Amino acid sequence: MAEAPELSIIIPAYNEERRLPDTIAAVRAWLGEAAVDAEVVLVDDGSSDGTAGIVRDAARHDPRFVPVINPDNVGKGHAIVTGVARCRGEGVVFFDADLSYDLANVLVAREHLADGADLVVGARDLAVDDTRRDYSWSRRLASSAFNRYVDAMLGLGVPDTQCGFKAFRGDVARPLFSALTIGGFGFDVELLFVARSWGLRIDRIPVEMTARGGSSVSVLRHSLAMARDVWAIRRRGRRGGYPRPASLNDAR
Repeated sequence: MAEAPELSIIIPAYNEERRLPDTIAAVRAWLGEAAVDAEVVLVDDGSSDGTAGIVRDAARHDPRFVPVINPDNVGKGHAIVTGVARCRGEGVVFFDADLSYDLANVLVAREHLADGADLVVGARDLAVDDTRRDYSWSRRLASSAFNRYVDAMLGLGVPDTQCGFKAFRGDVARPLFSALTIGGFGFDVELLFVARSWGLRIDRIPVEMTARGGSSVSVLRHSLAMARDVWAIRRRGRRGGYPRPASLNDAR
């Protein structure tokens, strides 16, 4: 087997045939400019359009791209879990297929990981220009209410749990993602809750998001679903459902 790359980049995609080709091209160009030793794991989460074909085509033309084709649409969290299961990098980063976060954030996250962070979480609330202000009033209200609910229920101390940019040490990412039980949008909260429960170091870095449109998030439907997820996480945590793996005790 070839030597493990320095970094695994995971990009989950669902019905992204229009935007994914540009994202792949941008990532390929950036890898060359930044001279980063990386593999790019493209995960098609059961798309009904031509996304799977684009993923396979990228892998045929560039061995750094790894295709993962999920037969059914189960959710973003599940898609990333399957991507992490396939990745080999010493570090792992994921971001959305619309490339709404500058790729320069990958290098910043890599510095934090090298400095001892276990997780690096994008924080839109720390950015000079928080473009979430451009969201509709209903989405901003739902986001604010959800964040307050998460703090009250779980006490994570992370104001922006849902940022689509996160990075990890590879030896942390694999056991962490294998412990997750939520496949939908609530997976970010579960991820951070488990990390807190295991005593992992979480660094937050400011990231600016460029809204691309075409989001698959339904404010009302997904907010209610995520609220139920938070309750389930709390209940599972109180029952000891997230035991810290022994492998992390020897990871450093």
